[in-house]
Amino acid sequence: MTTSQSQQLLDVLNKYAVPDPKIVGKLPKGGASLDFVGHADITRILIEVDPLWSWEPIEWDGGKPAMYIENDMLTMWGRLTVHGKSVIGVGTVKASAIEASKQVVGDFLRNSSMRLGMALNLWTKSEWSELDHTPAPAKRTTGPNPKTMPVAPAQPHELISKTQITQFAQACAKAGLNAEEVGVHAGVDIHKATVADLDKLRKSYKALAAKAKEEKE
Repeated sequence: MTTSQSQQLLDVLNKYAVPDPKIVGKLPKGGASLDFVGHADITRILIEVDPLWSWEPIEWDGGKPAMYIENDMLTMWGRLTVHGKSVIGVGTVKASAIEASKQVVGDFLRNSSMRLGMALNLWTKSEWSELDHTPAPAKRTTGPNPKTMPVAPAQPHELISKTQITQFAQACAKAGLNAEEVGVHAGVDIHKATVADLDKLRKSYKALAAKAKEEKE
């Protein structure tokens, strides 16, 4: 990881560890009320932090993210990547919940983004203490244990995913930019971009977004 990437990740912690009170909701749990940030706001923050962020499940099952049920709890383990840094996270929700598969992905995003510093203080009983609140994975009768599976870092020559390209295009559109033009500015064909091209795309996005904002003002 480069010095620039390390600084970008540190900036995430400094800016988003304590979320805006306007996006903090209340979640009833065990007779108490817990503060939380919804997955839509977490997704918005992820796009602001890195328009090329991505996530993937640790395992696939028939082309879908692998999920398993234990004691009426649906669980999915996955990997979130922001600024080239990948972290393991887990999502859990009652298996009987409405659209449980969608809810478990949202819970995974909240859990994994916390490990990069987003809304971190909401996961602590007292500020900056007891940081690890990841629930232990349920026992499985077959298959590998996701918690102990090694996570291979993305290789520089690997093409970025279609999901990343779509997210990048959406982030550009939100900033009033054309994704193709941002790619040209970076000297990158976004449809053939590799992991090694991500920093160039991020820099061009930030530069052009800042310029567009100045022109509006």
